[in-house]
Amino acid sequence: MKKINLIIMLLATLTISAQSVTEITYLDVPATKIAKFVELHKTITDMSMGEERTLQGQWVYRHWYGSGHSIVIRDVYKSVEDAMTDDAFAVLGKNYDALSDEKKKAMDGVFDEWWSYFDGHTDEMRMNNPEKDFVGKENVDWDIPFVFVVGRYNSSGEWREMADAFMDWTTRPSVENGLQLGGGVTMHYKGSGHEVEFFSGYKNIMEFAESVSNPGADNPEARKKFWSLVDGAHEDQIYIHAGHIVDGVFDIAGKDK
Repeated sequence: MKKINLIIMLLATLTISAQSVTEITYLDVPATKIAKFVELHKTITDMSMGEERTLQGQWVYRHWYGSGHSIVIRDVYKSVEDAMTDDAFAVLGKNYDALSDEKKKAMDGVFDEWWSYFDGHTDEMRMNNPEKDFVGKENVDWDIPFVFVVGRYNSSGEWREMADAFMDWTTRPSVENGLQLGGGVTMHYKGSGHEVEFFSGYKNIMEFAESVSNPGADNPEARKKFWSLVDGAHEDQIYIHAGHIVDGVFDIAGKDK
């Protein structure tokens, strides 16, 4: 009973606190099919949008370096409740019913091909506080194939302490004084995944490499604190932004897409 009460209290705290929920889906799409998948995903995503959706944003990335999945879809929600109640397929079905028979037939083919890529997919849900767990430069043009770097760690102590230490050590100074466009942290909530995830964005590979080679300002105390809380091996992945939702439409990265 005490455990149940603790879980209820935790959920209540998460609900009333300033939280953002990211539901992440990992797909193994063959490299030669990634461009086609993104096109299919745009068609299905656009067809599944409507006022009933609680989705606040979606970002899609293709893998560039490391041992991770080839496609990562990050759906952003205001709360766990919004993430759990959002029903993309219901809205998709509603919009599908309004199509002509000819367009329904074409959409059937698109959906079947798109859905085939989800065979064997995995997912997880992560949380962060958008007021303190993300910093970014002003007036960034995100409609580019920017580099998205992710580091995933487990902690021997408090996740919050670890997150704050990393943000103070590298994220905030790298955004303020360096080439990093933005960055932040998420904490594991459910599914399979590391406890703490740090992410950062760069205009291109060259600026990412330059940023790593010349980190600029450092915070030795925060760096020491962070590494003292790292438990076991960590993993790093590099992705390229493939597209995201803008005003209810999936915008493929790059101009005139």
